[in-house]
Amino acid sequence: MAESSEGPAPIDSEPETAAPAKLDRKADAKVQKFKFKPGRGFELATKDGNYVLAIRARLQVRYDLEHPNMPGEPIDHLLQIRRARVVFAGNVFGKHNRYYIQFGFSPRDMLGGLPDNSPGIRYNPVRDARVEFTYLRDATVWLGQMKVPFSRQRVISSGNQQFVDRSSVNEEFNLDRDIGLVLRSDDIAGLGRLKYALGVFMGDGRNAYELTNTGALYVGRLTVMPLGKFEDDSEGDLERLKKPGLSLGGAYAYHDDAPGERGVHGPRPADGGTTDIHHATADLMFKWRGLSFESAFHYRKARRRNPGGAVDEMGLPVPVALARDGVGWFGQFGYLIPPADVEFVTRYSFVRNIFGDKSSMIDRDELGGGVNWYIAEHNFKIAFDYFRVWDGLLGPTVREAMANGVDRFRLQIQRRSESFGTCRRGHVPKASECYLQ
Repeated sequence: MAESSEGPAPIDSEPETAAPAKLDRKADAKVQKFKFKPGRGFELATKDGNYVLAIRARLQVRYDLEHPNMPGEPIDHLLQIRRARVVFAGNVFGKHNRYYIQFGFSPRDMLGGLPDNSPGIRYNPVRDARVEFTYLRDATVWLGQMKVPFSRQRVISSGNQQFVDRSSVNEEFNLDRDIGLVLRSDDIAGLGRLKYALGVFMGDGRNAYELTNTGALYVGRLTVMPLGKFEDDSEGDLERLKKPGLSLGGAYAYHDDAPGERGVHGPRPADGGTTDIHHATADLMFKWRGLSFESAFHYRKARRRNPGGAVDEMGLPVPVALARDGVGWFGQFGYLIPPADVEFVTRYSFVRNIFGDKSSMIDRDELGGGVNWYIAEHNFKIAFDYFRVWDGLLGPTVREAMANGVDRFRLQIQRRSESFGTCRRGHVPKASECYLQ
């Protein structure tokens, strides 16, 4: 299912309905297979495939330059290791008992999520840690820390994006990672047209470690592929599909006592309270003969703010913070030039406060384009993009705000050996086989 996150890809494959082999859990399991494949990393496995350990890695080196168009504002730039990830995945005691553990070691990998007073604990390398039980095709169970199956672009791996990074709409409205339980299927009834995910999460974001209130995050997502199954967990039509592929998705989430301004991430409200939030999204992806289009609409509305009773330095109550309500939309096109492995892409996105003085959200926009050179598909690529970014604080009119906006240039080189399924042309991955983050 495209809206999941990464997952193990056992060596060899059996039909999902195959009966599990009888295992002697006291016997020693000897490694009989050891191999390396470009794009799939190192894999160790027993001969029967009941025990597998796969090791993958991904590195993104990125250069950013920002040029403000306001007088007196300096030009800033940065060369950084944007992502440095290591993945351990596989299965134990049979092919249907899977695990997935991902660590991120770059400075940005350890940031994000929900801040608190103990950054040394909250900000750590653990990004994903889950187990999967795939005995039932229509009811696979995931348990642990993972991406919340809500917005399509957030769940698609950052290594499978058409731009250097995701849209500003995704940054505002995604539900990131959390700890919880998900019931899902990547192919309901074996039709190759329907996918779903239902999840219950703690609602405190990734790497939570202490007791909190009993509020939770509830989410449901449904995806329909009316023209048949295709690879909709990767942006861009690198396979140059001869038959059009269309994926339509929708999701709803209710967050009871959300601790952050945006749910499980973003700053905490100044008054120290929580917010009950409704989230909704609808998205689509289309691919055909090197042409691709992706779009998503997001909506967020607080049902109520729950003040926390915080006081300022004078001991006076901090005013109740406004909820961060609003809507957002993005659309992006891409075209892979035949027969070269060069792609041109463009994207426009906006975030709008449609609730006036009842919301703290600020309108903002981004417009730009880029070029990708796929040396070895997403596994080894060079990406460049340029955007003009502006918000409602830069001018009283849209035209003036855009003229005073920031020009953002980004160049990124990506190399990875962790792809589960996406590196092979024409391959349609099975459940939880290609979920990278």
